[in-house]
Amino acid sequence: MAVGKFNPPHLGHVHLLTVGAARVDHLHVLLCDRPDQTLPATDRAAWLADALPDNVTVHVTPDDLPEANEPWAGRALEVLPEPPDVAFTSEPWGPGWAQLMGADHVAVDNDRSTVPASGTALRANLARNFHLLVPAARAALTRRVVCVGAESTGKTTLARGLAERLGTVWVPEHGRWYWEGRRYLVDQSWDTSEFLRIARAQRSLADDLARKAVGGMVVGDTDALVTAVWHRRYLGHDDDVLDRLVETVRPDHYLVCAPDFAWVQDGTRESVAERQAMHADTLDRVQRSGVPFTVLTGGAAERLATAAAVCADAASVPSLT
Repeated sequence: MAVGKFNPPHLGHVHLLTVGAARVDHLHVLLCDRPDQTLPATDRAAWLADALPDNVTVHVTPDDLPEANEPWAGRALEVLPEPPDVAFTSEPWGPGWAQLMGADHVAVDNDRSTVPASGTALRANLARNFHLLVPAARAALTRRVVCVGAESTGKTTLARGLAERLGTVWVPEHGRWYWEGRRYLVDQSWDTSEFLRIARAQRSLADDLARKAVGGMVVGDTDALVTAVWHRRYLGHDDDVLDRLVETVRPDHYLVCAPDFAWVQDGTRESVAERQAMHADTLDRVQRSGVPFTVLTGGAAERLATAAAVCADAASVPSLT
């Protein structure tokens, strides 16, 4: 067994628990919860379990005991289905705690040389140490900035360039891939179900890539809001299910790319005549969403500089307790 706050769960914890899981048939982990901690214990437990083998069970228990071996040995014996045979820790108090439970003790990376990570360092500067979080925690805690706008407004160029400058991931536009796949159909009519699948696939792709986020930032090239704009353009009306998806899955900031330069045909774009109307629809939806936004104008370098400044906001990554 093992015990800890896992606040937040990081790769050092994964190393400890993976070593333990490989040594036993089943590893039980006590995750200690206090009401003054920023991250809910249920979230921490789920993020930790996501990174561990199937033979690990995480138990949430109140962090309401003195920091001493005797009470925590008693708590472990109360919570676990049976007394542990082995206790795994990276702490000097580990042997005494294990002895009180009648368990052997295995020390794992006591000097943190294998995985130099600590919860204290992560809480003090989450952005700098974001890469040390377990993947599910990265996806949950990262700030998401999404580039939106009509076609031929530089969204993809901006998203890619911004991610390159930040050294993090960007989320390509799933709808473009989908359109490429259906472009040779004789019947080019669309239906609402296609737009719903595109919006959900875009979100799924964003969630998957957010697990690799660095610095607490993910850059997206469009989201469900843009999909709703295209739905109105092709079908002439809105869809309640798609609109609810836009409302329930919101980024932290929108970067609205203005159509203030010449329209460029890249082989897939459809109509310069629709660009201004789609921009107006996009901006209206962004304004009504309540999400903070920045309208980007000017050349590519100017837009990238403005977007990078937005992402450098000191409040972009939350502080933790």
